[in-house]
Amino acid sequence: MCGIVGAVGSELDLVSIFEGLRRLEYRGYDSAGIAVIHDGELLTARASVARESMDVLASWLAERPFRKGEVMLGHTRWPTHGAPTLANTHPHLDCHGDIAVVHNGIIENFRELRAALIERGHRFGSDTDSEVVAHLMEEALGEGLLPARALEHVFVQLRGHMALVVALRFEPRLLLGIRRTSPLLAAVGEGQAFFASDAPAFLSLAEQFYEVPEDVAVVLGNPIAGDQGLSVGDLEPLTVEWSSQDAVLDGFASYYEMELHQSAEALYDTVSALMDGNRAPVIDQLRIDAYELARVRKVVIIGCGTSYHAGLVGRYLVEHLARVPVEVDVASEYRYRDPILDADTLVIGISQSGESLETITALRDCQVNGARTIAITNVIGSQLSRVADGVLYTRAGPEISVASTKTHLAQIGALAMFAIYLGEIKGTLYPDEAKRRRQELAEMAPLIRTTVEREGIWRGVVEQYLLLDRFFFIGRNLLYPVAMEGALKMKELSYIAAEAYPAGELKHGPIAMLDEQAVVVALLGDDRLHDKMLSNLEEVRARGAKLIVVAPDGDQSADDLADAVLRVPPCLALHAPLLMVLPLQVLAGWMAKVRGLDLDKPRNLAKTVTVE
Repeated sequence: MCGIVGAVGSELDLVSIFEGLRRLEYRGYDSAGIAVIHDGELLTARASVARESMDVLASWLAERPFRKGEVMLGHTRWPTHGAPTLANTHPHLDCHGDIAVVHNGIIENFRELRAALIERGHRFGSDTDSEVVAHLMEEALGEGLLPARALEHVFVQLRGHMALVVALRFEPRLLLGIRRTSPLLAAVGEGQAFFASDAPAFLSLAEQFYEVPEDVAVVLGNPIAGDQGLSVGDLEPLTVEWSSQDAVLDGFASYYEMELHQSAEALYDTVSALMDGNRAPVIDQLRIDAYELARVRKVVIIGCGTSYHAGLVGRYLVEHLARVPVEVDVASEYRYRDPILDADTLVIGISQSGESLETITALRDCQVNGARTIAITNVIGSQLSRVADGVLYTRAGPEISVASTKTHLAQIGALAMFAIYLGEIKGTLYPDEAKRRRQELAEMAPLIRTTVEREGIWRGVVEQYLLLDRFFFIGRNLLYPVAMEGALKMKELSYIAAEAYPAGELKHGPIAMLDEQAVVVALLGDDRLHDKMLSNLEEVRARGAKLIVVAPDGDQSADDLADAVLRVPPCLALHAPLLMVLPLQVLAGWMAKVRGLDLDKPRNLAKTVTVE
């Protein structure tokens, strides 16, 4: 979840490297720090007030007499061990200030390591698990081990999933990195080399990216003769399709708003990449042949947060189009409930970044139990895409805002394309019907574009409800997962304790919470549950709660019940989640904006969750 950058070169432009750290702010953080090696000195600066940290560090760099250095480390910290204080902010140093360490992940056995180090005379300055690495490196190097070998010697003592980057004051020509499950990339540019948690950090500086292999130290710079670490020449290049311009605001006040407006392109690019000009499937990356898919008797979909909600929509799509039973579960829970899997089970893991630890580890466990696996991810070459047997890529481009918008629609699009393909293989869809359904899905893109353009109208309609702070979201069938996503967005962005329920469940408990201070946001779809949903709206109205209804154009059945109606264009019921979620995303963003909150970096949240 933390952001890591590291750079080594004879004359680094420290300001440019620091901007790389800024580009990782979307990963979420509560404090930040940097270390610089220049003229044989190791200097550090830290700031522990999240929203001011970067400006504090930028001022520190500007005030220094140097603007160039040989090594720079940077880190944005999302706390797991120790409060977000200055003492707990990375980089962490050894006792003599010669070794600087930045760390992402959790060292599960740090307490016993720390106790043993204290017994051996080491002094700790923080409450973090990360600091043990600096002290263990001090010991390993003191025993005469060369840097890469020393890092590997330390790493085998650490339990858990993590990524580390280490700089040595007395070796300013090199930088060391190592990882286990947690993401870490190496990159090279003109006269310099980099480590980073994510490619956007150095898209403008790097010419080639590589993934750091697991449990092996990688050495950037000029390795010491005889050291055993890998260099970038030993690594496989990664394909990174994004450019530095992809992560630049395009006239919008926030990435959240910009990315919401990119939803149509995200869906279209995802869908069009999975079919040819004749609307036949193109599933090159799936790597599971049709014979194996025809044997599938059960599909399991796992994910976290927004990806989980996309998976819930996917359940309806697969069951309806392919007539295969589907389970959907939260990835962080699935692996602990002793699931029943076999060779006829297909598990689909969904993760925007492809680096969500819970989803990666759950997918690996499913493979051990004999299931075939597919990843749906937005990042080519991500860990999830390599762990899975096959992959369906969403083509949403980089998503910087912590709260997902466009990738949610792209994930639903990928699931829909898979459901159509599986239905064709299973014989529940004739080839001509499958082609028609793929075309209908692609044609949702312009409809999404025109729907988002109603943003200003929606904002005007809900203006009077923006200061209320008790929201309930309800839907039925395919629209219940949409209600869940709407409640999640409200919580993420405005910090309101919003809840989502299947509309029929209101009278089984939650209806006790409804009064004049409550707002119910109801999704009224054009489907077989329409009349039942109207009955649920009557129940809400009878309790005096404010009622905001999202309904298709032309459906006036709820106008007399609702305090406000947010209109979307009519579409096939199967595709309604692609449109109905848009006003909920706008509502949550507008609620946060009115309250002066940061739409791109909500408190306590991280874009990529790499700890369990």
